[in-house]
Amino acid sequence: MDLPENCTCTGKNLDRFIQPIILSILSDEPQTGYMIVKKMADYSTFQGGGPDPTGIYRYLKVMWGKGMLAKEIHPNMDKGETVPYSITPLGRKCLVQWCQTLREYQGIIQDLVQELEDTSGSSGDETQADGST
Repeated sequence: MDLPENCTCTGKNLDRFIQPIILSILSDEPQTGYMIVKKMADYSTFQGGGPDPTGIYRYLKVMWGKGMLAKEIHPNMDKGETVPYSITPLGRKCLVQWCQTLREYQGIIQDLVQELEDTSGSSGDETQADGST
């Protein structure tokens, strides 16, 4: 029996990592939502695909509402001009915390992989997710 394509065990739905990726992109300079989505596709988290733009805009709105992002509105902007987002001091603090959290997860995940390999009798090299060898 094949696993469903959207099964969480495939790792293709790692939406919890969207927030640190957005913060990382904005840590260099303000970006429009469109540019954030475009740059996110370069992150290995998306495995060569790209993020769902609707979901990213939703995250941006939530992060803005929580004070992690600011919108760079200037008085001389045209009415239809796209407003870039920038990272706030709270967003930078969150990004630092994400780094610490992910370092901790990395160790926990390494331990878990070892335990799973020990109990399954597999080193992970023999069988692929689709059951092929």
